[in-house]
Amino acid sequence: MTTRTASNPVATYCASCHADVVGAACRICARKGMASVLCLGRTPLANDFRSRGAAPSARYPLHVMHCESCALTQLADSVAPERLFSEYAYFSSASAPVIEHGLELSRFALRELDPPAASFVVDIGSNDGYLLRAYAREHFQVLGIDPATNITAEARSAGVPTLDAYFSEAVAGHVVAEHGRADLIHANNVLAHVPDVLDFLSGCRVLLSAGGHLIIEVPYVADLVTKCLFDTIYHEHVYYFSMTSLCRLLDAAGLRALHVERNGFHGGSLRVVAGRGFAHARPSVARLLAAERALGVCDSGYYRDFADQVHRFLNRTRTELGELAALGNRISGFGAPAKATIMMSSAELPLEYICDSTPYKQDKLLPGTGIPIVPPDRLETDPTEYCVIFAWNYADSIIAANHGYLRRGGTFVRPVNCKLEYVRRT
Repeated sequence: MTTRTASNPVATYCASCHADVVGAACRICARKGMASVLCLGRTPLANDFRSRGAAPSARYPLHVMHCESCALTQLADSVAPERLFSEYAYFSSASAPVIEHGLELSRFALRELDPPAASFVVDIGSNDGYLLRAYAREHFQVLGIDPATNITAEARSAGVPTLDAYFSEAVAGHVVAEHGRADLIHANNVLAHVPDVLDFLSGCRVLLSAGGHLIIEVPYVADLVTKCLFDTIYHEHVYYFSMTSLCRLLDAAGLRALHVERNGFHGGSLRVVAGRGFAHARPSVARLLAAERALGVCDSGYYRDFADQVHRFLNRTRTELGELAALGNRISGFGAPAKATIMMSSAELPLEYICDSTPYKQDKLLPGTGIPIVPPDRLETDPTEYCVIFAWNYADSIIAANHGYLRRGGTFVRPVNCKLEYVRRT
């Protein structure tokens, strides 16, 4: 564990991830001596799916720190984006809830922001073009930007123009020169992935028209802590945002938060609308900033008990499911998102297989394990007594689609707020 005292939570050497985290400097303000929030040891990259017989996945330190100077929670070490995103295993269109969320997001933008007809809409981190398809149907000009060439090929085949690139201020300049400025920019669950977040946001300012809007969605750090969403921490997520830290970053890039609202996506997210210059902000921004001051979200003390809560849950989970397996019960999993890699790296559960609907992941192994990923119908043809839902944010739809499993006597196990909830036929 990290060497520290109750009165001085500043990290020194961490024996779990074998990193001298005292040397970690904040990426934004360069302050050293950040407070340790949680260490999950050395884990594989969450989407490093490999075939049977391939070399084992490399493991990297996964240690979260908090900077009181700029209020930003972040990884002590990051992995090069080229290693993470050049080929990507997550296809947004493979998930019905993601598609529905994208449709709701586009409806929000059209209703609340009312972009002019035939506006230019850009989605940064556009994946397979799932979000832009709704705008294309309404005859907007669209452009996706994403570095994962295996996924951008899918977007283009679906009729969504897509640029293969890591977005930056320089890339923004090229887009403006070729297409003009954007009236609406989406940065949906991408900002946390970008090590140079100020360059990214400065690029948004360059690309955005004077009266245009930037819509950012990011997981909310307060929900991460209060709901114990530790399995949303992985190497792709360099940052964990509060509204306070996000406002400071926007200000530094010449942008301003105009509106914010919370939603339940990915366990709890912020949807922030921003613009250039000095546009008037709605009261929602001031209200959330005041609420964060009252909670102390920007202070390291807010995170002090988080690590203990996580490790207690992991120990209980390992014990409970281990005892079930020792009694002869077979256990499987459902969903192979990044959350599954983090949970399995930390708890090492005795699973036989994991079901997932993404063809790209099927017939491969969950990163860092020998557990095969199989199509969802395996739960019907070869049911286990227990099935752990790793994609817990889609648990309701998974359970609804697999009532036959429950009718035959199976039990779903759903991690909820650092507890295991057992779902049986009623």
